[in-house]
Amino acid sequence: MLQFIIVDLSVVAFIFAFHGFELNTLKSKHIIFISTVIGSFLGVLLGMFLVILIFGAQRDIYRHEFIATFVAAIVGIPFFSWMYYRIIMKVIPPTRCVVIGEPKKYKALTDEVQIASHGKVVIDSWITTIEQAEEVSSSIGTKSILIADLALYRKLTELLHGLEKQGVQKYFITDVAEYWLYRIPLQLAEEYRDHYEILLNQAPISQEKRVMDIVLGLMMMLIALPFIAVFGVLIVLNSGFPIIFKQPRIGLYEQYFMFYKLRSLKVDKKAENSENPNGTITQRITLVGKILRKTRVDEFPQFVNILNGTMSVVGPRPEMQVYHDKWIEEIPFYGYRNMVRPGLTGWAQINYGHTTTKEEYIRKTEFDLYYVIHKSILFDIQIIMQTFETFLGMKGGR
Repeated sequence: MLQFIIVDLSVVAFIFAFHGFELNTLKSKHIIFISTVIGSFLGVLLGMFLVILIFGAQRDIYRHEFIATFVAAIVGIPFFSWMYYRIIMKVIPPTRCVVIGEPKKYKALTDEVQIASHGKVVIDSWITTIEQAEEVSSSIGTKSILIADLALYRKLTELLHGLEKQGVQKYFITDVAEYWLYRIPLQLAEEYRDHYEILLNQAPISQEKRVMDIVLGLMMMLIALPFIAVFGVLIVLNSGFPIIFKQPRIGLYEQYFMFYKLRSLKVDKKAENSENPNGTITQRITLVGKILRKTRVDEFPQFVNILNGTMSVVGPRPEMQVYHDKWIEEIPFYGYRNMVRPGLTGWAQINYGHTTTKEEYIRKTEFDLYYVIHKSILFDIQIIMQTFETFLGMKGGR
């Protein structure tokens, strides 16, 4: 029984990591099936590995648990997940909100929240003046208050306190946006600067995370060495030396460190030192480099960075100096990415991917800020598991 529990928990964990229980997945039977099959397969493999590690190899139990769990998962979970989604959409009523703030300033953000919530957050009306607030308060009924404009909110404190006594729910747009969008929009970070600066400055370095980095780094380095050796030979045959690409990057607390990758681009010092090195990647990528980047094998030497403490398994992507210096001047809060160690994978990488334009860097920064504030061991494990989707080509970096 304990062996079945271990395997089943591994399956549920992987399906969760592949978004199998999220509303975006549940609304599509096709996507549910894909997430369940891949999550179940990887979950069973991990579960059986743990069973063998704990109890020793038992051939009959291994085969029976593998087949029974895998079949039950791919048949049962998609059906019950789809039914669960239908029940949620029919039974749970939407939260109708009255927004305190100007529509022209916040409507784009609230529209995005409404879409992300699958209609479970509905904007009913807007309050832009004290007079409007007094009119709405008399007929608010079961609606909730969504606070966007802090200045107007402070003027309405007494009125809103009275509504709270009547049982009216009050939410801040910062919490709602983070909950549904999984990022911190820079628009809100700037408006709620005091709130976010306090949270971002309370980002202690976790010793437990460092232990996890060392253990995972050692395990993955052993797995990576044969791949590094084989592709090292292929790189030499395809485009000569060097095999390893080395470059100074910006790390924890904006300190420099040497960053390692298997070389996937033609050597071109002029392009590497230009104002936009990423803009020439398509022209400089080698034949072997295409394979390396598609499979992410080019990242394997970074396990050295993880072991020497300059990187972590999970964190914001370490940036080149040319981009760091540029964006720290142009993008608010950009420097707070460096309050944690940079990572091999990260929340921004699996949600957004490669970046070249300012707009892309802004969006990626929003995901990085979310990670810095919400980081935990469990969150790291979720990100590591979701990274499998990138390796399988289901999502992630371009």
